Amino acid sequence: MKSARVTANLMALAAIGAVGLLFEFPPDRYGFYPPCPVYRYLHLYCPGCGATRALAALLHGRLAEAMHYNPLFVMLLPLLLLFAGVVYWSAVTRNRIEWPQVPASWAASLLTVMAAFTLLRNL
Repeated sequence: MKSARVTANLMALAAIGAVGLLFEFPPDRYGFYPPCPVYRYLHLYCPGCGATRALAALLHGRLAEAMHYNPLFVMLLPLLLLFAGVVYWSAVTRNRIEWPQVPASWAASLLTVMAAFTLLRNL
């Protein structure tokens, strides 16, 4: 069985590789990225639609373009990075993966915001 440190470092390397791939091959110029299944089959934008293009735009320093693709993702990205950093730090320093406890009210608020965002972007 692998230790949490090894797993965390492998996941970090995979994430860095994925970000490098996205930087080098942005989705607006390369078509090998998979389409969103929600949009493909239901023709509705899900809360994540445009997140890949938004991240690619951010990697190239284009904040306005990223906000155009998916403003919710752009605004939540610092929190996602903080969450990932806390999990990574826990794995590296304590050799165990510990997920931060998110208060139920925060999770409910996030789901409400995501539902409202989805509804508004599809109107």
